[in-house]
Amino acid sequence: MSAFVPLLGKGNAMIRCLLLVLLAWSTSAEAAEPSPAFEPAPCAFKDVPAHWAAQNRIDCGWLQVPESRGKPGGRMLKLWVAIARAEAKDKATDPLLYIHGGPGYATVDYFFPYFPKSRTWPAFRKDRDIVFFDQRGTGRSDPAFCKELGETLEQVAKEAPPPREALDRSKAAFAACRPKMLAQGFDFSAYGSTATVEDAEDLRRALGIARWNVYGISYGSLVGLEYLRRHPQSVRAAIFDSLFPPNSPNGAEQITSTALAYQALQRACSRDATCRQRFPDILGTLRQAVGKLDASPLPRPEGGRITGDGLRGIAWSMLVRTATAPWVPLALEHAAAGDEVVIRELDAMYGGTGGFGDYSHGQAVAVNCYEVLGGRAEASMRTAMARYPYLAAGDAIPGEYDELCSAWQLERAPMEFHAPVRSDVPSLLYGGEFDPATPYDDAVLAGKNLRNGTLVYVPGASHAAFGLDDCTRGIAHAFLASPESVPDLGCLQQRPATKFPTEGLLEFLRSQGG
Repeated sequence: MSAFVPLLGKGNAMIRCLLLVLLAWSTSAEAAEPSPAFEPAPCAFKDVPAHWAAQNRIDCGWLQVPESRGKPGGRMLKLWVAIARAEAKDKATDPLLYIHGGPGYATVDYFFPYFPKSRTWPAFRKDRDIVFFDQRGTGRSDPAFCKELGETLEQVAKEAPPPREALDRSKAAFAACRPKMLAQGFDFSAYGSTATVEDAEDLRRALGIARWNVYGISYGSLVGLEYLRRHPQSVRAAIFDSLFPPNSPNGAEQITSTALAYQALQRACSRDATCRQRFPDILGTLRQAVGKLDASPLPRPEGGRITGDGLRGIAWSMLVRTATAPWVPLALEHAAAGDEVVIRELDAMYGGTGGFGDYSHGQAVAVNCYEVLGGRAEASMRTAMARYPYLAAGDAIPGEYDELCSAWQLERAPMEFHAPVRSDVPSLLYGGEFDPATPYDDAVLAGKNLRNGTLVYVPGASHAAFGLDDCTRGIAHAFLASPESVPDLGCLQQRPATKFPTEGLLEFLRSQGG
């Protein structure tokens, strides 16, 4: 409205008055809109005793939000929320908002079974509330995506058919679900980081919080960065763990990120004389092991098979965890030697897709296609496959993601979404040395435009480096106490060098499974 007022001449006082009246009316109308409301409800966490939530001062409830902001008359969504109340009576007035990674993963039911044994989060709730919510389309948030979609895709992954067959079956599953979703009034353009930011902002208002702190991990860091862009006044301080900025050059493919992680693993191994002698070429061993399984896949007792590409996935799943990343060279050595017992143990532990909680394939692909993959993936995949052929199957389909997007999510985020996020909000940016999902390079990239950002490089860590130990947690504690102060990162220099095991793999795997 204000853009038009200066164009009015002195003889248009009546028009100016009318515009001011209209402006005042629109402002009062916005103020009159009902604020989002939080509706308390019993927690009933999955895999947690019923009495645990009440004993531990956990409150739960629902937040209603419009699916399509800016489109009057659209349907409402219900988002599932859990709040871990602070232990201190004189708690801080600025809670910590937890934004889960993914996209597609549930937050609340994944998180709380681990909460009692966590060394990270109970410490952070000593003096401030921690707020969790299931992003739209995930977890208990309602409505959900087609249930049969996930079941079909999980079955395809289990059977591991040739890539063309797997892609065709997956596309058919998405194509069958899409009209059902549309018939329910589903708006595909309403699923992305921007929508999640606005949901979080509605939650802040519903809880009566003036400003809060934001913690975003992995994909959650993308949401958190967008929060800084859209509502900087609502965020006191931000902690980003394993960053994925909107301008990441690796957004449309994971091959490059995985290659960077293997390179970091080899460098760390080469610094130790024993490891350097035992594992001089980790990627060469991977190629050998993959070749054996491609030539002769191992059948699974329950159906399906373990292929070379499956082994790549197993190794990636180990590499993305700090506790198992140092075991990757030994695991690949066993696989290259054809050790069937170890391969089966590896597959049982790391060959599935459910290691990070309930997963919504529909929400994940909807968000990824909207923001990252749709129409962009094939060129990026071809380049990465040519550069790192040992990290992709020979019969892999470079246009796989573009084909999936064409069957499911046709909407695309505006180009400005991919611009770097610039902000003055104090921020910590954690990155791990061996992370194959979100390489430290992306944290550096994001940090270039965060004027009050501090990079926290964690040697020996992989994904989710923030909660690794007392050092990494302590940095965050001090930061939240005084975000304007320069963080002391000295303890990171005292971390011991990574130890790479040369024996005991089978015993380790069985101890993890037990």
